[in-house]
Amino acid sequence: MRSKRASIRFIENSYKLYEQKMYQVAYSVLHDQGLAEDAVQEAFVKLMKHNVYFEDLESDECKRYMITVIKHSSIDIYNKKRKEREIVYLSAEDADIKDIPVQDDADGINNIEEIISSLPEKYYLVVNCLAVKNLSVKETALELGITEANVRKRFERAKLMLKNLVKRSGEYETGSKLHKTEAV
Repeated sequence: MRSKRASIRFIENSYKLYEQKMYQVAYSVLHDQGLAEDAVQEAFVKLMKHNVYFEDLESDECKRYMITVIKHSSIDIYNKKRKEREIVYLSAEDADIKDIPVQDDADGINNIEEIISSLPEKYYLVVNCLAVKNLSVKETALELGITEANVRKRFERAKLMLKNLVKRSGEYETGSKLHKTEAV
């Protein structure tokens, strides 16, 4: 069993030898100087936690291991940042559908809330959480007990259904109002 001092020396020597190479790998994944530096730091913390030690620092096995650790650390950071940026945006054509005034029509649908409430329940619940309650995808998933991917897919399908419901009811959007279309 090696001493704590030998492990510390190994990490220090590894840092001196591999820090720049690891930074280059991290930067090629992340394309951000600060995140690449964070990935290198995270990689060395992992090495310390797992008490990694190689007799020969310059061996191919050690090099491959270091590259693998930094790749995984970089990908972890990339995925974390991607998830943080993942927000459901309503496109301009779907912007704040609950506030769009709708004229009365012969079928009795006189406002957008009625159109939304005519959606199947699983889609209505997602639209209600995201567009009405302004919850995030993650909060909606927790509230409904489904995955985040499922929330995004249901919301996408609900938007398509809403467009079709509005079209079928003979209404179309111009400016901020929905108008009745005339049959030709």
